[in-house]
Amino acid sequence: MVKNNKLFILIIISLILGIGLGAIVHYQFPDSIDAFSKNIKLLGTIFIRLVQMIIAPLVFSTLVVGIAKMGDMKMVGRVGGKAMAWFISASLVSLLLGMVLVNFFAPGKGTNIKLDVNDSAKELVEKTHDFSLEEFVKHVIPKSLFEAFATNEILQIVIFSILFGVALAAFSKKEAKPIIKLLDTTAHVVLKMVSYIMWTAPLGVLGAVASAIAKH
Repeated sequence: MVKNNKLFILIIISLILGIGLGAIVHYQFPDSIDAFSKNIKLLGTIFIRLVQMIIAPLVFSTLVVGIAKMGDMKMVGRVGGKAMAWFISASLVSLLLGMVLVNFFAPGKGTNIKLDVNDSAKELVEKTHDFSLEEFVKHVIPKSLFEAFATNEILQIVIFSILFGVALAAFSKKEAKPIIKLLDTTAHVVLKMVSYIMWTAPLGVLGAVASAIAKH
């Protein structure tokens, strides 16, 4: 609890420092805004990349161990069903809340902001128009576990982890124990890494806020 409080305080301090630093550069050093924003933004990029780095191994190890330790497939089904229900419900609530708030407050209304849509964004929009059931199935089911890990396709990793966990649970406890123990240890190691990475969150906040304030 004390560590969490310290981290929270550091994040708040970083937020205030980011606002102050960004404002100083914006008003006092307008010629250096682009260079400052580009360099300070690296702090946020480092934090985001560190978080992205641990998502795949964390999801794989925790899911496989959780399913394999349950053993009973009926229990796995019940837990999985409840988890999916909570996930879908939370997603729908967050989407509806976002839509309501955006339509009510109308952020950006009255401002003269010109959006620069680059080629990559246009290509992404075109891809969404061509989206089909076949493309959805290809996106969900991994062609290769290593490819899914390399590209951080979390949904594909989840699908493989569930199948792997169910298959592992079908073995006897004696046969499955070495793999479960290995993955359980891996999960604990990754969780320890998470605790280390979270201490870089204040730097990420500082970089992101200072960059945004300096530009605008």
